[in-house]
Amino acid sequence: MGMITVSANHKAVKVGSTVVFTGRVRAVKSGSTVVLQHLKNGKWATLKYTGVVNKNGTYTIKRTFSDKGTHHVRVATKSGAIHSSPVTVKVS
Repeated sequence: MGMITVSANHKAVKVGSTVVFTGRVRAVKSGSTVVLQHLKNGKWATLKYTGVVNKNGTYTIKRTFSDKGTHHVRVATKSGAIHSSPVTVKVS
């Protein structure tokens, strides 16, 4: 069964700051693209931020936040079949 983990290097940032999301995957092929998604109006929407799964099963995605608020994000396979639990980033 596939799995994705995610953690953010910062949980609270200022507008214009970049957050680095890192994690591991299981049952996702090396070289596969993973995408960052955010919760909007109760649904997960895919953002333009992506990462590539390395040979050791890890990935890195960087996102610069341009709007204030509490952002709930997760990482998923391109198909959306496998996704991480969400993490929260507060932007002020």
